Amino acid sequence: MKKINLTLITLLFYGMAWGQSTPPLLSDEKINVTTNDGTPKESPSDTEKTKEEDLKKLIQKILNDNTDSNTAIGSVILKIKTIVYDKELASKIEEKDKLKSNEVNNIFQNLYLKLIRKEEIDKKNYQLLTIKVKSDSDNMGYDAPIIKIDSAKFDIQEGMLEFIKVYLSDGTTYTNKAAPIALVHLEKRGNDRLFNADGDKFILLKNVVVFESNKRFGYLPDNKTFSLDNQDDKTPGTLILNKNSDINSLVNFTAYSDLLGLLGNEPNALVNFEANAKFYLHRLNYPNKFLYIFPTFQPHFHYNRIDSKFDTIVISDNNVNPTEIFRRHNFAVGFDLTVLRWDWKPANSFELKAGYLYTSSKVHIDEKKTNAINHIKYFEANLKSKVIDNFGIDLNAKYMWQKLNDNEYFDSSKEEMLALRGGIYYASPKAKGDDKIFLRFTNYLVWGDRKKDFSQIQIGFTKSLKF
Repeated sequence: MKKINLTLITLLFYGMAWGQSTPPLLSDEKINVTTNDGTPKESPSDTEKTKEEDLKKLIQKILNDNTDSNTAIGSVILKIKTIVYDKELASKIEEKDKLKSNEVNNIFQNLYLKLIRKEEIDKKNYQLLTIKVKSDSDNMGYDAPIIKIDSAKFDIQEGMLEFIKVYLSDGTTYTNKAAPIALVHLEKRGNDRLFNADGDKFILLKNVVVFESNKRFGYLPDNKTFSLDNQDDKTPGTLILNKNSDINSLVNFTAYSDLLGLLGNEPNALVNFEANAKFYLHRLNYPNKFLYIFPTFQPHFHYNRIDSKFDTIVISDNNVNPTEIFRRHNFAVGFDLTVLRWDWKPANSFELKAGYLYTSSKVHIDEKKTNAINHIKYFEANLKSKVIDNFGIDLNAKYMWQKLNDNEYFDSSKEEMLALRGGIYYASPKAKGDDKIFLRFTNYLVWGDRKKDFSQIQIGFTKSLKF
């Protein structure tokens, strides 16, 4: 009998201990956290639960039926509620405990997860947390309200979440003030802080939105600006993102003519055709900067229609000027790698590129037709700026190293050249992709012999291809 009583007492003790340890503690080794009483969560009847589940299944079926699984890359899902933190509190934890801001954000994220778990166990909705820093001798408490998220506005461009504005139920708004966030790496940037207008309060990005990827994908999502609304406490705002697999997002076609070639007596191309494609190597930016290292790779193709009266080359001592061959090339293929890209407001972009160009020219030498091959390596700096939404300027400097292959008529030769280009362009408000018309002037400076300098005035248009 004594053994039975002892066993019952032991089980009762462990049962009480287990029951007390079930609700997760909100505090940790750095902070003490207390909650208010909160309001009870609604407990819908079994019938209501069944209706709600059936409705959710119906909605999901409609979404699935209207979404091509081959184009859907994932879903943006809005959180129901978030915790608003005081910037002074975060600074105090950093100062007192010698922590970095990201480490403090991890503490806050763990607090958020514990809160969600505690609400589920206690079946309550808490509205306020009081946080105290353990290492603070003042023992000052900071209020951290728990506020419902009404909606959020997103702007996604080239796979980057460039702007997010969160609207809370108390009327306050929070935005990302620093840099764009790569959508495919949203989880890694979840500790980013979104600040209010005064900059003294913030929320964490991962407590606002998540991106659930369906699978690995090789395309960027469509460029779009959209809003998500939370309908109620149980139905978060959700949007399925589709990949931008249309070829007009990849390939641009450009056609132009050189006015000096048309009006003057110079060996400039009468008609020029170009096609280039942009492939993103990654969408990572330098932390908190609109700066990208090796972001894109671009192959390109050129075809030029040269006036037949300029297809004859004069040879002097078995030498041919590479620049004269360059001016007369019929087609060219090449590629460039964007080494660096830096964007800044309101609509400016600076790029550094390195590239290679192979040119082929069919020319006549001593009444005989031959093919001249030119290999060109170059570095390029490009500055673009939009003055208004549909009008901008384009400034470019390209330094080229030319090497002409030898053949039966001439020897190999080399020459260096600097091309300086300035242009303006106009894009219709209804234009899609990179559609625009342009006027540009290019001056070629030949360092070996400045008498060989030449220039071009080009007018043409760029069209995004679509099949």
